[in-house]
Order: sequence, then C-alpha cells, then structure tokens
Amino acid sequence: MSAIDYNPFSYAFHEDPYPVYKRMRDEAPVYHNQEYGFFALSRFEDIRNAFSDWETFSSASGISLEDTTDYSPDMIITMDPPRQVKIRGLAARSLTPRRVAAMETRIRDLATRLIDRFADAGSADLIQDFAAILPLEVIAALIGVPGEDQPQIRIWTEAMLHREPDSSEVPEKGIAAFRSLDDYFRSDLGRRRSVRGDDLVSGLLDAEVDGEKLTEDEIVGFLFLLAIAGGETTTKLIGNMAFTLTHYPDQKKMLLEDPSQMPNAVVEAARYDTSTQQMRRTTTRDVELHGARIPKGEKVVLVIASGNRDEREYKNPDVFDIRRKVERPLSFGHGVHLCPGAALARMETRITFEEIHRRMPGYEVDLANCVRVHNANVRGFAKLPIHF
Repeated sequence: MSAIDYNPFSYAFHEDPYPVYKRMRDEAPVYHNQEYGFFALSRFEDIRNAFSDWETFSSASGISLEDTTDYSPDMIITMDPPRQVKIRGLAARSLTPRRVAAMETRIRDLATRLIDRFADAGSADLIQDFAAILPLEVIAALIGVPGEDQPQIRIWTEAMLHREPDSSEVPEKGIAAFRSLDDYFRSDLGRRRSVRGDDLVSGLLDAEVDGEKLTEDEIVGFLFLLAIAGGETTTKLIGNMAFTLTHYPDQKKMLLEDPSQMPNAVVEAARYDTSTQQMRRTTTRDVELHGARIPKGEKVVLVIASGNRDEREYKNPDVFDIRRKVERPLSFGHGVHLCPGAALARMETRITFEEIHRRMPGYEVDLANCVRVHNANVRGFAKLPIHF
C-alpha cells in the first residue's frame, strides 16, 4: 500500500480530503509530515482531548502552519489561558444567546434584501452575491464598520486566505492584505477613542481585564478574528451546505417538507464538511500517543474535519443525515477555544437556507463551475453558481 500523502497545501487534496483523512485515522493517527515539519492528530477523541489540554497543546505560537507572527496581531485563538479566557469572556458577553436571538429579524431582513437582488434573474453566485456579503455585514454592524468600507475588508480577508499550490508560505498579496487590514483597524480605533457609540469596538475600548484596559494590539486582534472567523468561515459554511444539499436531494427534500429540521441540518452540515478543516497547536512537552512520540516544540495539526468523520464517534460518518444528533461537535472548537460566535454563525446559516428554500426551492448548484478557496485551514468556495 502506498504511503499516506497528507499535504494540506495541495490544490488536488482540497477537492476531496476525506479519503486521506480516513487512512490517517486508521493507519497513522499520529501522522508525521517531514517535508512541511508537522504532526497531525486525526481521531475525534485525540482532537477533543488536545483542545482541552491547552497546557500541552499551546495556541500561543499560532494556529496555522504558516508563520504569520510578523504581520498578524494576537487573537484569542492564538493565546493561552488565563488571559485568553478573560478576553474571550468579553466576546462571549457581546454575543450572548439573548443578544444573538435579538439579531434574527435584522439578519432575516438582510437575507431577504440580498435575495431580492437576484431572485428574478434565475441564477446567481451564492458566494459573491450572498454568502460573502451577509456575514460581513452582520459583523460590520457589530463593530461599526461603515457600509462603504465593507467591500474592501472583504477583498483583504479573501487575499489573506488565498494560498499558491503546494506552498506553505503566505503570498505577498496576502501579507499586504494583513498589513492593510491592520492599518485600517488601528486608524479606525483612533477615531473611535473620541467618538463612542453602541458598538462592540466602543465596548472593547472601555473594557478592562484584571483592572487594565485592553491593549491596542489585543483590540485589533479581536477585530481580525471577527473579520476572518466571524465572516469568512460562515461564508464557507453556507457554500458548503448548498454544495452538500445538491449531492443529497433526498435530504433537501426533507428540509423543504419540514423546515423545523433546519437547525439540526446546519449542525450536521458543519460536521459533514466543516469550513474550519484544521487548527495548529505547538507542544510544550513530549507527548506519547498511539505508540508514537511527539517531541516538545513541534507543530501539531488538529484535523477537525477528520474527527468529524471518525467512525469511532459517528455511525456512517461519510453520510450526510439531517436527522443525526451531533452531541459533541468539533466544528466550532472545544473547551476554552470554543468559538464565542458559534450560535451567530449557525443562525446566519439557518436563516439563509430558510429564506432560499422559501423563495427558490428548486435551486441547484452548477457543480461544473464551482471555484474553491485554497487554504490549509479553511475549506469552501470562492464561487458557487446556482440556477433556479
């Protein structure tokens, strides 16, 4: 049997990584990629345990295989407790279930307006015409980004995610985008310091942790996280779910007949083909697991998407089933790194498909003309044409 080739930078691999993930789970649950210098955990329990054991599997050196420390601010996903927990708490207080629920009408109105733009055309690009816009507008409203600036932020975030074939480096355009977004947020903070509003940024400027105000770097990192994780991963989740439903017309039919199953369908869609494929950690000590040794100081990839398809946790995991009960989801992290915006992302996705199914139930994805995003951490589409 051939050796397992897990190359998260390969364009060919991005098309369908799941057969490789299965081989890793079965044959090499502690996988070592010598070419790119990392280990990978692919089984559900190992990934979940690593999320919990932040003292051993640290986030402080970054969460992507690429080294972005020279131009990317610290974010709560690139911190360890105790400060990470305290700063994350600020996000959690900003995105409480009550506050998220109160946003539903606003999000549904936005979804309706976006659909109105193409409803009579018979076709659209679900990403460019809808899914790339809706989450960013929601985040922009939270942090007070003017509408005229949103398209540029979207261009920057897309450039930050793009990778060249088989390259473990961030392209020059991506680095430039990191720096441009950083400059934008820092400049905007200068304005906000003198003009407070009822938005998340104003709250962060006034917030204190252990009696101290947040640093500018910490606030900028917070805004980066919202723009990338809060916007892009939700965009990709919406596209992935549409792509999946096209391949599972029986499941789509069930949703059309019984929309009450939509919340569970979104959770299953995030399990089946999650937008966040992996997260990197760095070991702070030697680790022995499954007869293998991971030395201290090594990069370790937690392959979330593989854990979501682990037969040890799920029956028939390669089947998309909207009735499945996903009791311990990994798609939005776990433990201290559970995504504080998970409920918002699920609601945005649910509303999206409730409105699309109501307005254009016969939609189909043009599978031959979909264009993927190429990134080791994020799986999804840059373009997803639909016809209806």
